[in-house]
Amino acid sequence: MLRFTLLFTFLCTFLSAQQESEQFPFIGATLATHSIDVKSLDRTSSQNETLVGFRYGKQTMDWRTVFTLSGNNDLQTFAIEIDKILLDELFETPKLRPYLGATVGYLHYDEDASLDNDGVYYGGNFGFLIYATATIDVDLSYHYYKVSGLDPLDTMQGASLSLHYFF
Repeated sequence: MLRFTLLFTFLCTFLSAQQESEQFPFIGATLATHSIDVKSLDRTSSQNETLVGFRYGKQTMDWRTVFTLSGNNDLQTFAIEIDKILLDELFETPKLRPYLGATVGYLHYDEDASLDNDGVYYGGNFGFLIYATATIDVDLSYHYYKVSGLDPLDTMQGASLSLHYFF
């Protein structure tokens, strides 16, 4: 729990530090797939979950902060993501922008009655922002998260596709 608190504090510090730059707020929808690794005493198994969600965020020329609420019948998540947009100094503001980020989140998992059902996760992600128009972008990303406080779940990894509308 201490790691989660420290990471959450670190992410909130980034949120408040980005108030000086011009900001571009956005809303969006996301489709994500998670491969969830479940550890038991004798082996590790994997289960796939597909989630649909909503996103709200703000972006500057260098940083992006995103709040995501997503879920399905078995798994619901809420996450805060901070991303650093890379390589803009080399290419100005291209139509394709790579990024690297950190995520911390809360999850509720109902698949197995023997689980605690609630936990936290943290980890990293990387991806590409593709600008379709001046007000719409497409976000393709890969994520890897460590799950804490929800035994026997261990890690989640997967990909997501998001569409964002800047207003």
